[in-house]
Amino acid sequence: MSAGGSEQSNNLHMLKSEIARIADQLCYSIDGDFNFQIKTDFGDESLQKLVLLVNFVLVNATRSVGQLEETNRDLDYLAQRRTSELAHAKNLAEGASKAKSDFLSQMSHELRTPLNSVIGFAQLLLDSEKDVLVPRQRKQVGHILNGGRHLLDLINEVLDLTKIESGNLVLNMEPVDPRLLILDSLQMIDPLIEKFGIVFENRVPAEPRMPSVFCDYMRTKQCLINLLNNAFKYNRPGGSAWIATRVFEGERVRFIIGDTGEGIPESRQHELFRTFSRLGREQTDVEGTGVGLALTRLMVQAMGGVIDFDSREGEGSSFWFDLPVSVEAAADDEPEVSSEIDLTDRPAGTMLYVEDSPSNVSLMRDILEEYTDLTMLTAPSAEAAIEYAIVYKPDVIVMDVNLPGMSGIDAARYMKSLSETRAISLFAVSTDVREETRQRAGEAGIEHFFAKPIDVANFIRALTAVYATKQPEERQ
Repeated sequence: MSAGGSEQSNNLHMLKSEIARIADQLCYSIDGDFNFQIKTDFGDESLQKLVLLVNFVLVNATRSVGQLEETNRDLDYLAQRRTSELAHAKNLAEGASKAKSDFLSQMSHELRTPLNSVIGFAQLLLDSEKDVLVPRQRKQVGHILNGGRHLLDLINEVLDLTKIESGNLVLNMEPVDPRLLILDSLQMIDPLIEKFGIVFENRVPAEPRMPSVFCDYMRTKQCLINLLNNAFKYNRPGGSAWIATRVFEGERVRFIIGDTGEGIPESRQHELFRTFSRLGREQTDVEGTGVGLALTRLMVQAMGGVIDFDSREGEGSSFWFDLPVSVEAAADDEPEVSSEIDLTDRPAGTMLYVEDSPSNVSLMRDILEEYTDLTMLTAPSAEAAIEYAIVYKPDVIVMDVNLPGMSGIDAARYMKSLSETRAISLFAVSTDVREETRQRAGEAGIEHFFAKPIDVANFIRALTAVYATKQPEERQ
């Protein structure tokens, strides 16, 4: 090999070695560490340019990594701040929701307490066989009763609306026969037929048998009654209304309520399901709250159904909602629909009424005198009720839930733990009608729960049934 060839080979070897050394240095950047510079003493011009280019890339990479780390820190800070803000907003929302629930519960209590007396005494005056009212008095008392019930409906609708919006509505879903549901609802609107002079037609076919729908019986009945009420209230004098059904391929059942009223202007139909919207009827003498349709839609949707309507101004409207068909058979025992009070078998015995409101005590005494032969004892507090129960051993104890000191539910739980009072039947009456209150009452051993204002017919029916099961030797 010539001297020139040997030198070239040597330079090539040194170049390879220098490139290998530079490559080793670049390996540090594998873990993302670009904060270093490549150095070389090798005199090759091309290699010097390569080193300069690599160092330029490393400088920019180091700068980019720094900017990325700063951006990540900013994002972490913003994420933590946003998380904190969301947590704060959630706490505020939960606090506001609880405050609203507490307010509505308190409002319900404050309004139901006087309504219990208003509606209760009005029922007694109208139904009394001892002091029969003259027609003019019956008409006046009827107005009082209707006004009280209208206010009660508004309270119930607002509370139901709040439950649905907060996701706290409890549904008792079960298979239901649509015909029984409709017949039950129609009994509730019989007085409206006479009141409004409307021609009503039940177009639901008697045969063939319809499939059961999967729904909450009472909530669906409430939806039907709301729509039927509207078909009567917003109809024209001498108009007509009807109810019909339609089955869609065994998958869903449609309930249809139609009327020949004035219809809804197309320009206002978008307002129909808004809460408190009455479409300009606020200035008329037609009673309403503007809550019924909004509540009906929410309840239908909560049960897995859909609701809609067709309306033509000057011709009338038809509202309908679909519910899914149940895969199970409908239950045989549907809720009791009779509102008559059977006076042939008046219960006799002793009942203890625990109530701190004198007007409610007076109302209960008048109810028992009118419909029973019971002797009524009274106690103003749960603590006194426990002592009376041990001493007098009444057949039934009817307690208000919201009592001064110990609550009625706590008293019930305690009495069920005592051998002396365990067998006494317990009833609760309350302005607190929340589902959780009813559940706690049932867990404490309370057999019957009645919302104030008390439905006198249902109360007497339940009371009579309890006394019918007790043997004479059981009564003290």
